[in-house]
Amino acid sequence: MVTAVHPFADEWTDDYALFSVEHDRVAYSRPLRHFLAHCRADRLRPVLLTGEGALISPHLYTAMTESGALWAFRSARGVFDARSGLRIRSISELWTGTDASERHTEIAFEGLPVPVVLFDIYATERAVDSTLVGPLADHAVATLGGGSLTRYGRDEPLTSQWDHRALTTQVQGQMPASEVILAASDLGAWCSLTVARTRDGLIQRVHGGVPLPSLSSTPVDGLRDRVMPTVTRMLSGLVDEFRPRVAMVSAGMLRHNAADFGFRVGGQPVDAPLAVLIGPRAVRDLRLDFTRLAERHDLTTLGPGRVPSALVRMTGRDALWAQLRAFAYDLDQERLGAVLATELGGMS
Repeated sequence: MVTAVHPFADEWTDDYALFSVEHDRVAYSRPLRHFLAHCRADRLRPVLLTGEGALISPHLYTAMTESGALWAFRSARGVFDARSGLRIRSISELWTGTDASERHTEIAFEGLPVPVVLFDIYATERAVDSTLVGPLADHAVATLGGGSLTRYGRDEPLTSQWDHRALTTQVQGQMPASEVILAASDLGAWCSLTVARTRDGLIQRVHGGVPLPSLSSTPVDGLRDRVMPTVTRMLSGLVDEFRPRVAMVSAGMLRHNAADFGFRVGGQPVDAPLAVLIGPRAVRDLRLDFTRLAERHDLTTLGPGRVPSALVRMTGRDALWAQLRAFAYDLDQERLGAVLATELGGMS
């Protein structure tokens, strides 16, 4: 294995690239953005190496997940896989596995876990002069309890004041597909936006999360009943005010350090799906049979017109992921794959 000197990484080999961070709070900085971008371009596994007490910002954690990045941490006892806590003897054991039995168990985290509501929304817009980028993100964050978005940027720290007109001008200059734009509120909510031109207009993706520290004593499994009215209101508002294609809302868990929210070393609970919204165009493409689906799922139709939107809430007694899988199974799988490929392909 060849190790090379590289301007964007501390270690660059034929199999992986490693970026080492000494800070306790690790943000999605410009160097890390370039690092992940170069790893994707060179098809290398990105590896982030931090200290044992590091707090990874939600923006960075999202970017790491979408880049397939791995995470290790160092302590006085050695280097460990940040997710499993198992000691590793070489970086490659992050993906090949380790037969080591030593597990790091001495890390004390500050603060309680904080529930978070996560959202991922695809919506269409007309490609006209009056179209603004930003209101869709405002709606999702504010309705879910994250307050008003106040700043945005390409990387952290976010230094530009949130402004729909300035943001729209920036996106227009990047067409046919924009770069990822990050945004945040003063209450800890975060989201990212991308916009792409299609044959019949624009498609926008907004995804992010809203921490709910007031519900810190509520486990993920019990979060559903507490937040479902708010989730329903947010998704209903999408139908009333925007043109959603597909939207999904789920529940997860963060850690916090003073006023900062993020992810710590250790296994993360699997996000629990809460609701799915299927907009009119996807309803038509999937040829949904509302009567049949309503017999098995908590399905509500929303919006006027011959083709309404479908809101499916995970409110049954089965495990949340089991409910989502059952709903997906009841759809036309071939058509579902085509719809998802269209949405994801429009943002690539």
